[in-house]
Amino acid sequence: MDSLQIYADNSDEEDLSHQPSTLSADSSPPRLIPSKSAAPKVDDTMLALTAAEARQAQSRPIDPTQHVVAFNPTYDQLWAPTYGPAHPYAKDGIAQGMRNHKLGFVEDASIDSFVFDEQYNTFHKYGYAADPSGSNYIGDLDALQKNDAISVYNIPQHEQKKRKIEREKDEDEVDPTEIDNPATDVWLMKNKRSPWAGKKEGVQTELTEEQKKYAEEYAKKKEEKGHKGEKGEHVVDKTTFHGKEERDYQGRSWIAPPKDAKATNDHCYIPKRLVHTWSGHTKGVSAIRFFPKYGHLILSAGMDTKVKIWDVFNSGKCMRTYMGHSKAVRDISFCNDGTKFLTAGYDKNIKYWDTETGQVISTFSTGKVPYVVKLNPDEDKQN
Repeated sequence: MDSLQIYADNSDEEDLSHQPSTLSADSSPPRLIPSKSAAPKVDDTMLALTAAEARQAQSRPIDPTQHVVAFNPTYDQLWAPTYGPAHPYAKDGIAQGMRNHKLGFVEDASIDSFVFDEQYNTFHKYGYAADPSGSNYIGDLDALQKNDAISVYNIPQHEQKKRKIEREKDEDEVDPTEIDNPATDVWLMKNKRSPWAGKKEGVQTELTEEQKKYAEEYAKKKEEKGHKGEKGEHVVDKTTFHGKEERDYQGRSWIAPPKDAKATNDHCYIPKRLVHTWSGHTKGVSAIRFFPKYGHLILSAGMDTKVKIWDVFNSGKCMRTYMGHSKAVRDISFCNDGTKFLTAGYDKNIKYWDTETGQVISTFSTGKVPYVVKLNPDEDKQN
């Protein structure tokens, strides 16, 4: 029994030796863990600056005098009103430098006519239209939802079915006898062809004897018109000299310029008074041309089928008349030295004349009425 008592005492001593003593002077104080807040206070100074920069970028104004933009602006930025103080003495507040119209500032804009008409007619029919500043719609939104946002150029599905039923119904009501009758409107509507369908190529048939005879006569008549004029009239070419003599005592021709005449004028003046009137044509005058370089003679083309040449410096009278056209003369043109000239008439003939003698050098015809006639301006190509 004494042994058991000693064993129990030893066990109690061992347990006490293993337990730490909280009352010991050498033991450390307890360590407390600080508490953490679920919503701590954060310095939001930089956050406020970032938000201000974002708002400034969204509402970034554009200089109205600027023609090049370095960033991609939105529609609202491009069409925003001009910011800044209003002019104190202007009624509308617009400065003088910002005006390009007496009523303010006008800017050119372009829009496709089809797009404008589509939205304009859609708004007047359904009460809604697309907003040009974005991808939204303006107007009656109930009608927009009811019509599935269609425009006037879109046919609804129920309308297409209705038209198809009506078309089939009309075809069933048509009398079969009218379809085969070319005199009825039903046959015309049934057999009309689309302009994009092309032409139906048929077998080429031969001409009859009567058609061949008519074609030969027409070709022969057309060939005669090209050579002899519209009516086949033949006019004898002739000329009449009205001056005193064709050559002077020195043997110079009447078309030679005077010795004191210059090839070019030193001065040009604005016409102020009437110098002379040349009268001789029985009808109107269609064209006049001065003699090249010197201008001492003037050539006139008349509607009376005649061409006349007049003196300018001395007597002012008609020097020669050229006759060879059966109809009015439309245009005339001198060569570079004035010794020859061309005439074009409504008789479809072009004549090449000698100015001094009045003889016709050549006659040309294209079968058409010549309205303007000119010689090649090169000196070596005027023959």
